[in-house]
Amino acid sequence: MIDPLDFATAFLIGLAGAGHCFGMCGGIISALSFNTNKSNQIRIQLTYNLGRISSYTLLALAFSLFFQTFSNYYEGVSYFLRTFAAVILFLMALYLLRRSQLILKIEKIGSFGWKYIAPAAKKLLPIKSNKQAFLAGFVWGWLPCGLVYSSLLWISARSTPLEAIILMAAFGLGTLPAMLATGIFSSNLKESWNKLHLNTVSGIFMLIYALWTLPYAQNLIQLIYSQL
Repeated sequence: MIDPLDFATAFLIGLAGAGHCFGMCGGIISALSFNTNKSNQIRIQLTYNLGRISSYTLLALAFSLFFQTFSNYYEGVSYFLRTFAAVILFLMALYLLRRSQLILKIEKIGSFGWKYIAPAAKKLLPIKSNKQAFLAGFVWGWLPCGLVYSSLLWISARSTPLEAIILMAAFGLGTLPAMLATGIFSSNLKESWNKLHLNTVSGIFMLIYALWTLPYAQNLIQLIYSQL
């Protein structure tokens, strides 16, 4: 059974990563709006994001199945993966707080595979149908992103395959407001986001949660709680 707190957290991580989404996906999202009227624009945006979130859930399923199999041979692998996911989330928080750009170097690791996928993604532009929009979203969902990496590791390392799909969908839904707003209000949204210092708020949230998800921290908290 899905823990409601885990579901809410996955959603909030997606929501808090809006500042990163603007930079990573702003260009492609804005391109979806070219040569479309208002009603078609919203439909295309929704279909594109459905494809993107579908790719996240497929990745979560694959990762969860792999980690579950791997854990049968190495008991400590889940502990390591959860620690690694917390570290990546921590680096994402530092990026949003403008304290470090190390997460961008980690994202470049994923660019090795992306260079083979990118040509197929570009061939789907310009978007003229729902089918194209969905396929474009599904393909662009593989774009190297530290926020997606950390969420995949965190979710897949502690969930059954079914739970992984649901929690990754919650993460994807959390990114949806920023992605839709970027496409519809692309000219003003990033400026408003910066004026309100929402990157700082999001960074602090991620920083706290990264520390909370560290297995060592959770074990320590449980030990203190058991002695009260």
